[in-house]
Amino acid sequence: MSKTLLKTSLILSCFAFVCTALAQDVVKVGKNLVEVTVTGAGMDKDEALHDAMRKAVETGAGTFIYSQSEVRDFALIKDTILARAAGFIQSYKVISRRQLEDGTWEVKIKAVVSVKGVEDLWGAVKILLKQMGRPKIMVFIREKIGGDPQEDSTVQTRIENLLLKSGFILVEKEQLKAIDKKDLAAAVAEDNVAKLQAVAKRFGAQLFISGSAHAEAGPQKNVGGILLYPYQADANIKCYRSDTAQLLSSIPGSPTRGVDRVWRSAAKKSLDLQAQQIAPMVVNDILRFWQDALAGRGEVQLHVDAISFKQSIGLKKVLGEIEQIKEVNRKFHNNVAEYSLEADVTAEKLAEILVEKIEGLDITDVSQNVIKAKYKED
Repeated sequence: MSKTLLKTSLILSCFAFVCTALAQDVVKVGKNLVEVTVTGAGMDKDEALHDAMRKAVETGAGTFIYSQSEVRDFALIKDTILARAAGFIQSYKVISRRQLEDGTWEVKIKAVVSVKGVEDLWGAVKILLKQMGRPKIMVFIREKIGGDPQEDSTVQTRIENLLLKSGFILVEKEQLKAIDKKDLAAAVAEDNVAKLQAVAKRFGAQLFISGSAHAEAGPQKNVGGILLYPYQADANIKCYRSDTAQLLSSIPGSPTRGVDRVWRSAAKKSLDLQAQQIAPMVVNDILRFWQDALAGRGEVQLHVDAISFKQSIGLKKVLGEIEQIKEVNRKFHNNVAEYSLEADVTAEKLAEILVEKIEGLDITDVSQNVIKAKYKED
């Protein structure tokens, strides 16, 4: 048997095994509906329930999902869809819930999953992803041990690895020069979003993730004649859009502890536990946002130059009457009106609608989430 045939045979065998294993946990209960029983785990009850819902969808629609494994950007499509797992669950019942010895939680549920919903959204996301391309993300976490800055961040590395696994493109660390890292560290310390945004835009990143993580020493302990060093780690991570500097999420980590006979190992253990806790939450928020972006939902900013205060009020009223715009907020300064629009279409599509419906509005530039225009009097 040739190597190619052998490889193909092995792939088919593995696929058949996966499908068989999934089928054992799946019971058809209606047209395009299946019932599954799964167990999820998490740091708390809510996280464990969300994990169980994700597993329910992945198991219930597993035959379809894994049949798409050769599709380009499979990982990004799959993870984007599973981030919204609750939307495919028609109903669920918690069978059991318990806290484990390490403080984490385990939740077992029986759920009814819409396989058709997964199939339909898969096709839509695939088309939109082809049109928009994969987003580029910049990650910079300022990490310290006992007040001393660290060259390589444990928390940042784990976030980056999970993003890469899901199929995102990253600004590589090697691309950041010493001056960039210095600017980023200062921006994080000052909580200066504008500085972070400027660096992210310079490297062509559509999203940027920043924040800080630190490990501090606790009182040393002598156990059986062995001196142990305890460390506690904390982190606070924020995610933004690069074009608008819109805050997508702010995630504080719960304290994590590491103990070792070597102080640095103890500190690294505490930071790694912090990374294991916070990285999945960061990536999940990015995936949730990305699905909204693909579907054209979310914030679009409209910046209008050469407009009077009175005209800006009138324009706000007109914007509020447009069907695709759900909410309008306005800022005015120096004859410039900045509107934050909650829309269910992309900036490109919204710009087309504005040109048709609003006389005197001259569109000068359209980016992924920002429309720039000038106002001309009749």
